[in-house]
Amino acid sequence: MEKMKKKEFNICKRILGLMLAAGTLVFSGSTVRAAVMPYDTYCYDWWAEDVLQPHAYLYAESFAGSRLGTELKTPQDLFFKDGLLYIADTGNNRILVITEAGEFVEEITEGLSGPQGVFVTEENHVYVADSGNGRIVEFDEDRKPVREVGRPETDLMDASQNYMPVKVVVDGSGRIYVIAYGINMGLVEFNEAGEFQGFMGATQVTVSPFEYIWKNYFSTDAQKQRMETIIPTEYSNIFVDQSNFVYATISNLSDEDHLNGADSIRRLNPTGTDVLRRLGNYSIIGDLYSASDEADWSSFTDVAATEYGCYFILDNAGGKVFCYDYDGNSLFIFGGMGSRSGLARNPSSLAVNEDQSRLYILDAQLGSVLVFDITEYGSNLLGAMKAHFKGNTEESDRLWREGLRQNANSEVAYIGMGKSSMREGDYKQAMKYFQLGNSRKYYTRAFEFYRKEQMQTKFPKYMGAAVVLAVIGLLAVTGRKIKRWVGEVKCRDI
Repeated sequence: MEKMKKKEFNICKRILGLMLAAGTLVFSGSTVRAAVMPYDTYCYDWWAEDVLQPHAYLYAESFAGSRLGTELKTPQDLFFKDGLLYIADTGNNRILVITEAGEFVEEITEGLSGPQGVFVTEENHVYVADSGNGRIVEFDEDRKPVREVGRPETDLMDASQNYMPVKVVVDGSGRIYVIAYGINMGLVEFNEAGEFQGFMGATQVTVSPFEYIWKNYFSTDAQKQRMETIIPTEYSNIFVDQSNFVYATISNLSDEDHLNGADSIRRLNPTGTDVLRRLGNYSIIGDLYSASDEADWSSFTDVAATEYGCYFILDNAGGKVFCYDYDGNSLFIFGGMGSRSGLARNPSSLAVNEDQSRLYILDAQLGSVLVFDITEYGSNLLGAMKAHFKGNTEESDRLWREGLRQNANSEVAYIGMGKSSMREGDYKQAMKYFQLGNSRKYYTRAFEFYRKEQMQTKFPKYMGAAVVLAVIGLLAVTGRKIKRWVGEVKCRDI
């Protein structure tokens, strides 16, 4: 009976969500496009239930074939800078450069063999993870090769181990970070001169107490040999933000890792420490499932971050894009797998333009770039985040209220308004918003500030009143004692 009630509740919730999304899109003028979208947009609430919401991004078009001037063959990486898209066209041994409208600009082919990663610096130098040649190649602004960074010289790697770099980024100080196939010691780090510095951000191995005790004290030598070796997981992709922090995704987590809430993404500072904020109500693993659900876990294959802390993660297993805010709260989820326009078959990389008005997904199987345009609802969410980051409380509050008008069930909007109220010093109002947003952590923080404020403003008054009452009580008691003593003296005189 309870399961039936829960099922009926979820059905009603989905219907209401669809009605809300449709109504919102009527106001935004995107009804026709939204009606043909082959995917839903949703997020997870406090109870880890998926809740439909208005579309944040709508599929617009695809770049492929003759439009690009040539066919893409198993492309593996995508990078956006200054209105240009750089594609690691792996099967064609080149880096293809196109405009954000999908028009061919140029290609880089000199000496490349199966490149799987591309990065462009502020000086328009192009770094390529030349996987087939086991090196990183740097091209200058004229697309001329200026240097190559080869195999790291270290005793930590076996001489017989093949070195195959697959992804590369360069931070503002010139440090080069590389993901290499088969290396699970973390990111390979080189300094500005291309000299190997070590491994950075190695993932931690977790072993259950039962597994540790069984393997070390009860299993035989033969059983130990048959046991699977526990090794750290490898990173699948990397992105460097404007603060020189490296976002790194992990795609090969086990079912047990997902059930235990192991996050599939990290934000590494220059020392390799994970500083990703996790103040949301659940782990950052993509779609939320339980052990009884027959579904594939999300497999993060790429990430792109904004200047104000929001980040987009691409899921290779479900073809979805997950967007999180700076604290790790889910903003929205959209996309899917299939053969219809707007769906992916084998998404390998994603990128967003400077103002996040367009999002691009590279599909290795389709050999195309899927293009998505932001909606008014998505613009309100991200705009509010950006305004809050820049300290424009009035603008962020206005955008949050507009977002709530479009989606009254948006917990993240209530949390955003609570942050605005807390920044303005209205802690009592902030507590109300955080309660509506089901954010215990921020509610607790606002309550602490509110309690401190009350102690500072009202404690002196209450303390003064208490002192006055204590003095009055003491005088009354003393007066009674004096009166009693005087009466006793008079009695003795008589």
